[in-house]
Amino acid sequence: MRLINLKLKQRLRKRYLTKRAVIGSSLIGNIVEYYDFGIYSVFADTIGKLFFPNFEEYIQLMFSFAIFAIGFFMRPLGGVLFGHIGDKFGRKTALTISIVGMGICTILMGSLPSYSQIGMIAPIMLTVIRMFQGMCIGGEGAGSAIFIIEHFGEKKIGLIGSIVMASNVMGTLLAILVGILIERLFGIDDFTWRYGFFIGGLMGFVGLLMRYKIKETPVFEEMKKGNNIEKFPLKRVLMERWQSILIIASFASLATASTYMIRGFFNVYFAEMLELNKETALHLVSLALMALVIALPVFGYIADKFGHKKYIYSAVFIYVLSVTPIFNIIIDNAHHDITNVIYGITLLGILFASVAAPYYPFAVKFFTPALRYSGIALGWNVGNALFGGTAPLISTFLVMQLGYIAPAYYLTFVALMFIIISFLNRRFLANQ
Repeated sequence: MRLINLKLKQRLRKRYLTKRAVIGSSLIGNIVEYYDFGIYSVFADTIGKLFFPNFEEYIQLMFSFAIFAIGFFMRPLGGVLFGHIGDKFGRKTALTISIVGMGICTILMGSLPSYSQIGMIAPIMLTVIRMFQGMCIGGEGAGSAIFIIEHFGEKKIGLIGSIVMASNVMGTLLAILVGILIERLFGIDDFTWRYGFFIGGLMGFVGLLMRYKIKETPVFEEMKKGNNIEKFPLKRVLMERWQSILIIASFASLATASTYMIRGFFNVYFAEMLELNKETALHLVSLALMALVIALPVFGYIADKFGHKKYIYSAVFIYVLSVTPIFNIIIDNAHHDITNVIYGITLLGILFASVAAPYYPFAVKFFTPALRYSGIALGWNVGNALFGGTAPLISTFLVMQLGYIAPAYYLTFVALMFIIISFLNRRFLANQ
């Protein structure tokens, strides 16, 4: 009896350690990749000055954010590529290739000479590297979520998906904190901004080691055994599930436009537009990101309890009513009451979490395992490319045209777009 109990304990311990390794490697890899992708936005104003020195400050910012957005335009291509790899050769293979590519691109970006050293070749090379970086991250977010969900099953899928989403944001938060640390220790000059990129490259190596040790998902192993692997998964997705792509891409647009408002735009919005101290701006962004990270699992748990569809449309309705008033709180108090600004930015972080949390459980239900990676990666990255990565660029332009409240109008538009697309496809949605 003792021998049986000992073997049972060993088996349970092994299973526990395996699950912990799956979660740890997936989340840490996700954090590293999103750090690598997000560190650019932390130094966007510095990059603009170094790579486009012959233009006015606003134009430098526009060019810098344009290159930031170009990385997102490559994400659908990355989603197609890594979705195909993930559905045909394995989830682990896709995730391993993507983290290697991200690490290499991040080190190269930090090593680039500036415009004063090599002229126009500098911004061209920056753009090319950012394109490859965008392609590499195209398979990461969706891939990590699928990897964990397929190891754990669909129990508490909303909570699991929201934790993966939180790890994306933690990568950006880590990039912000590293930016603050670099500024305090060294100041930001023509060289010190590069430290953030070199740190990202080293972290990528650690993430790779962790991913290398974990096993493929049981779902994919079953697909291989049953010979259920699609030869061209993307073709079937586009032919048979185009409405699914349309719906989840529009929802991804809202989730990513919201989160990238904090992750890629607010540091510049506070420092350059509302003219707050640079360090104060970074602290405010960090606070918003922390609110986002903490709130995501809470809303993921709530979505599991109430049903994902029912929860999502209630959350989006509240979002439409709330986003502009909260922006007004921040704008009206920016120069005389920092307490209300903190209150407003915390509310925004929570509001954005409410619509981002249920994305993965919502999207997973639209696709069979054989098409899952391709479908979710494509939908997620199309939304990212069209409205997420472009949020800083479009918001900068709109602020110049309409004033400080313009980002709220942009977010409201994206939320209403999702509602309209869902309404036009309500019969299809009812059958999912």
